[in-house]
Amino acid sequence: MISPLAIVTIIVISTLLFGSVETWAIAITGIITIAFFDIWFIRRFREAFRLQAPWEKWIAISIVAFFSLSILQLIPLPSYILKAVSPGEYSIINRLSLSSVSAISLYRHATMVEAVKFSLYLMVFLMASFGIEGRRDLKRIINSLIVFGFLLSIFAIIQKATWNGKIYWFRELSSGGSAFGPFVNRNHFAGLIGMLIPLALGVSLESRIRGKQAFFGFLCVVMGIALFYSLSRGGIISFFASISVFSGILLYNRTSKKSVFFIAVFLSVLFAYLIYLGISPVIERFAQAEKDTSMAQRIIAWQGTIKAIGDFWLFGSGLGTFQYVFPVYYPSGLQLFYDHAHNDYLEFFLETGLIGAVIMASFFFSLIMGIIKSNWNKGGIYIRAGLIASITSILIHSLVDFNLHIPSNAITFSAVLGLLVAGLRMDAEGDKEPFMLKYGWDDE
Repeated sequence: MISPLAIVTIIVISTLLFGSVETWAIAITGIITIAFFDIWFIRRFREAFRLQAPWEKWIAISIVAFFSLSILQLIPLPSYILKAVSPGEYSIINRLSLSSVSAISLYRHATMVEAVKFSLYLMVFLMASFGIEGRRDLKRIINSLIVFGFLLSIFAIIQKATWNGKIYWFRELSSGGSAFGPFVNRNHFAGLIGMLIPLALGVSLESRIRGKQAFFGFLCVVMGIALFYSLSRGGIISFFASISVFSGILLYNRTSKKSVFFIAVFLSVLFAYLIYLGISPVIERFAQAEKDTSMAQRIIAWQGTIKAIGDFWLFGSGLGTFQYVFPVYYPSGLQLFYDHAHNDYLEFFLETGLIGAVIMASFFFSLIMGIIKSNWNKGGIYIRAGLIASITSILIHSLVDFNLHIPSNAITFSAVLGLLVAGLRMDAEGDKEPFMLKYGWDDE
């Protein structure tokens, strides 16, 4: 089956290419994604998308509705209709004499580019959701992602220790930044690794072989060390949030006391290593929070974004248009140029309006209903908890950053969402080799 190889390959390449934030990098990632998706879709055309449970159908409806909204944003409209559906935009067009603008999107090219990116994320989501045929496929994907996260963490730590001002020791930071690993921004490394750590915890707890438990536990500790040494405050806070959710799920389902003890041991070993290697940079990073103006600047940017939302509250300003709309509402006291809101939710609301927010809320509500209605007694609770905690990590981090506008992180997030959907679908369909492993993660 091609999808396990495809999903891992896409995530690895998109990450190593500096997060695929540059045009040439996202082009390479896009070509690879489309090629894999086309091969998979052609091979599975007749049975690719079987929707049975109501929550699956609502997820499909949400996806179709979202792309319909993005298309609507691109359609040229008569001025009187544009004035009715987006009076704020109509006012800006007249104020700035933008006679060429006649669509809901203030910049159609940016909206088209962003819609293409969302299409790539959707392809990864669909391959993960409908291309997983059994526990072996899922096992290969998750294990491969964990090993990749470990190797990426080792590279990031070594690069940090031997830092010469260049990513991969040859690529200069042309516009500055706080690089870590292959990312220009350390927060985005933390966002990616933060999604992989709960997966490693889940696999380690699911395993019945002590050697494998220790192995994946070790990988988890190394990834945790790398996350802390990225000095990303948002990433560290999100880490604790995801661990809390992971632990909460296990306690709610009354799993064995050994699982809670394992998490306590993991955290103890992690902090022991941090203390041994030197935890003072992490402490100093948080101690500087009061003196650091970055958070204060973000709050000012959020205020300007909220003001802009008031003028584009229904249909939004168009996907990908934040950096073109925000300067019109640039609040006083903001010292830097903001091409993102540093809050993915506010930025999404500005670009898609109330309609887009309702669609996205419908998607996640449907997913939550699928989680609630699934059979938690089939086993595999640790893997499921890991996937949910992984999603929690990036959603929390997105409150103070723009991780979901980094293609590699958005692709990884799409894959994790898809893997969770795949598991829920297999449980509902009574798959012979269910994702929630009835006979244990290591049973072959």
